[in-house]
Amino acid sequence: MIDRQRVWAVIRKDWLEISRDKQVIAPLVIIPLLFAAVIPSAVLLLGNTSVPTSTIGGLQSFIGNLPPGIVPAGFSAEQTVAYAVIVYFMAPFFLLIPVMIASITASSSLVGEKERRTIEGLLYSPLSTRELVLAKVLGSVIPAVVLTWVAFLLYATIVNTLGAPMMGGVFFPTWTWAVIIVILVPLVGFLATSLIVAVSAHSSTMQGAQGTAMFVVLPILALVIGQSTGLMLFDVTVALITAAVLLVVDVVAFVLVVARFDRERIVTRL
Repeated sequence: MIDRQRVWAVIRKDWLEISRDKQVIAPLVIIPLLFAAVIPSAVLLLGNTSVPTSTIGGLQSFIGNLPPGIVPAGFSAEQTVAYAVIVYFMAPFFLLIPVMIASITASSSLVGEKERRTIEGLLYSPLSTRELVLAKVLGSVIPAVVLTWVAFLLYATIVNTLGAPMMGGVFFPTWTWAVIIVILVPLVGFLATSLIVAVSAHSSTMQGAQGTAMFVVLPILALVIGQSTGLMLFDVTVALITAAVLLVVDVVAFVLVVARFDRERIVTRL
């Protein structure tokens, strides 16, 4: 049985430590704003020029590789670019947000305890290994998911406000986006965080944990970026199948992380 009070006590402690670190807070704000506000605003405000396709990497090839029927019939060139970017091209980047945020918070989780000399008290506490790992994972997953959801709300507000006059009305979100945001974002965030916590348990510095963490999440990044190349476009069916697979992978990954979490080894390496 998992003691929820003990888990939440560790989570609250981690959040307090994060809130005190300005170097962590800054990217947690900048990353969501970049994807939710800066890029869509630039695309919609400059949609009638060649600037978006020439400045956003991969966008020109993405537009050229779009399969027939993806964009509603009768759209002008300006509307086609705006719709394709907002609805399809930007979708995978909202799966990158929780991964990027988790790489910042989760990689500093156990390493931060080591640097603050609080890890021994935590490892020798009444917390079971499962409770400790769960607390460290949720302590990063929850902020990552919440920030991604906030970014999505900002994104939806901006694209509908700026895009409605061009598109002839509100056109966002779609059902595919609903699955991505509500289901895939938490699942991707949980998987990335579990792996990063496992890495941070064996790292001696925060920088080392973050560097190794990026290699750990590269397969996730590769899958996510696949859609932005135009080679694969998420629809509701693909998103739901992906979610089902990720759910199984999440459970397996968490069980393996708990099984390989060696408290004594961590203490001896301090």
